[in-house]
Amino acid sequence: MTPLASPSVESGANKRGIIAMCTAMACFMTNDTLVKLVAADLPSGEIIAIRGGFATIMVFTWLVVAGHLNAIGQVASPLVAARAGLEALVAFLFITAIASMPIADITAIFLITPLLITALSGPLLKEQVGWRRWSAVAAGFLGMLLVVKPGGAGFVAGSATAMALASVVFCAIRDMVTRFIDPRIPTIVITLTTCATVAAFGAAMIPFQSWVRPSPTHLGLLLAAATVVVVGNHAMILAFRGVEVSLVSPFRYSVMVWAIVSGITVFGEWPDATSWVGIALIVGAGLYTLHRERVRLRVRSPKAEAQATLP
Repeated sequence: MTPLASPSVESGANKRGIIAMCTAMACFMTNDTLVKLVAADLPSGEIIAIRGGFATIMVFTWLVVAGHLNAIGQVASPLVAARAGLEALVAFLFITAIASMPIADITAIFLITPLLITALSGPLLKEQVGWRRWSAVAAGFLGMLLVVKPGGAGFVAGSATAMALASVVFCAIRDMVTRFIDPRIPTIVITLTTCATVAAFGAAMIPFQSWVRPSPTHLGLLLAAATVVVVGNHAMILAFRGVEVSLVSPFRYSVMVWAIVSGITVFGEWPDATSWVGIALIVGAGLYTLHRERVRLRVRSPKAEAQATLP
């Protein structure tokens, strides 16, 4: 069997991927905050079904307005369907876990994902990951640990943590699958497939959980969550299409900045001195990774030009 080959990376694609990743992280943290508020009252299947229903309606309307209705048949693409199924598993595991875990702790666990992706991008995507990039990822991970202090008394062990870790594994696989989806398939079609599959998965869970009648407040929060999830999913898909995954992935660490904002504005939690050091490490690691990419491109360009002039 021929090994999977990484599609070529166009100029500027990595910059677009980084911006999209940071946008997705801001959206997902907003969603996490809203869902955690609702999860105190509603079961996970119900939350996923209601939020997914809202999101599916939004994305389908977006698809029609964007003129991609003729491409809707591409939802049957094996990789698109596989990504949607993986996303459904991630959503269920994450929402179930977040109901009983501090938002900073589950965010910390989720930030293991870039390390998994970096480890996989070498053998699967044939990307060259040098020690400097590994060092930047490790620095970002260390910064995350300083921010959330997962060994502290507030860290929740047990089934919730296990579910959070399982969601990380499926998330990493999902992102790797996204890398190989046919670039001719519109991103909005992939987003629609994801939202509809997640909603259906949540609805299938309802008979196994106790249904709770949602209040108007619950519905309003889930409508807002659906809106940011739609934008976040779209941005996440863009972040992994036609880019170097090992470069873009570490910018997930930007989510910790949004986690601090959420903690202050929603839960009244101010970072201590150690947390601010961690935030600096996270941001610094991301900026250094971007710097190394620019250096690498400057070195590679003269080589490419020299090869092009050979007879």
